[in-house]
Amino acid sequence: MKNRNFPPMKYTKGQKVQFKCDGKTLHGIIKILDFGSSFDNDYHSYDILVREENMLYKHIPEAEIFE
Repeated sequence: MKNRNFPPMKYTKGQKVQFKCDGKTLHGIIKILDFGSSFDNDYHSYDILVREENMLYKHIPEAEIFE
């Protein structure tokens, strides 16, 4: 069984953030918070909407997001 004692999530729903994808820095808004990730991983992840592309990027690890 994995350790499920996670720290609080760093970002909140609706928060504007940045992350990298394919070498590009993308700007988006957090739409969904996956506490402990949706894949039973040992980190939090987020689904981020990038409006300029009308694209929802799913399961972005917290460590790959910045403000």
